[in-house]
Amino acid sequence: MIYKAVNITVYIVSVMLSMYGLSCFHFDRFIRKGHMREFYVFYLVASVGLAYLFASFILNFGTWSFY
Repeated sequence: MIYKAVNITVYIVSVMLSMYGLSCFHFDRFIRKGHMREFYVFYLVASVGLAYLFASFILNFGTWSFY
């Protein structure tokens, strides 16, 4: 039970950190007029993808350190 709670917490924190990290880039220079909806979909997918990679690394690193 605790393992699942830790996993969910790590994934949620990772999504927040990846969104915060991607917010420092000025993507508005590369977006064409009228394509903001597509940009937000890309931003969400990129944030979740980065969060998954980061959280998987953290969780795997944590399990390897216990062996």
